[in-house]
Amino acid sequence: MTAESVIDVRETRVRAGGRTILAVDGLSVAATEFVAVIGPNGAGKSTLLKTLVGIQRAAGTVRVLGRAVGNLTAGGLARLRRQIGYVPQVLAERSELPLTLREVVAIGRTGIAGLGRRLRRDDWRRVDEWLERLGLARLAGQAYSNLSGGEQRKGLIAKAMVQGPDLLLLDEPTANLDLAWRERIVETLESLFRDVPVTVLLVCHDLEVIPACCGRLVLLEDGAVAADGRPADVLTSDRVARLYGTHLELLHRRGRYIVVPQGNETP
Repeated sequence: MTAESVIDVRETRVRAGGRTILAVDGLSVAATEFVAVIGPNGAGKSTLLKTLVGIQRAAGTVRVLGRAVGNLTAGGLARLRRQIGYVPQVLAERSELPLTLREVVAIGRTGIAGLGRRLRRDDWRRVDEWLERLGLARLAGQAYSNLSGGEQRKGLIAKAMVQGPDLLLLDEPTANLDLAWRERIVETLESLFRDVPVTVLLVCHDLEVIPACCGRLVLLEDGAVAADGRPADVLTSDRVARLYGTHLELLHRRGRYIVVPQGNETP
């Protein structure tokens, strides 16, 4: 691992149900990189993120922000997580707990303020800044459980960013969203990465949601790194055909990618 590495994974294995679901021999991410992790369902993408934050135990070397995750005590792991903004794939179930969007976003400051301590004025100022920044200020007082899926996803990104993280981990933040909200989330990630010095690791299933600011793709297949490099180098015609079908074509427009059927274009 170099001094600039934020993530370094070496000879790492995760087993579940009697089989290996993650087998990464080498993966390093430098500070302020935007890296997208792609691959088919069951490739190990979510498992990789869970391993980085210590939710999933793994054999091998997993270093995040200079610390060996597997060797950390509970207190050490809690301190590391304060530097990581983690947006999981599965949204919390709708709850009758009367939390507003502002209160949910404020949960991201509790680790900074300290367990059991009241948030200070500066903490609330950061909460309100990120609500405004992500276009959620008008929804601040609404019940989180009553918001749309896209609004909730934006709220979870705000919750992660109020920590002031050095590393942002996003697990399919556009999953199950309609086209309009999908594009809003992509635009949010673009502007966030442009304006904030943070390292981003984005897990996604669809190529269409990879922002133009993404400079590197990591392809996982069967839990292993099958390709790693610039998007144009990873997304070859052969790989696209193998992953998505031989009758599909990859288009590249304004830094974004889309997979469409070959031929039969309508005027």
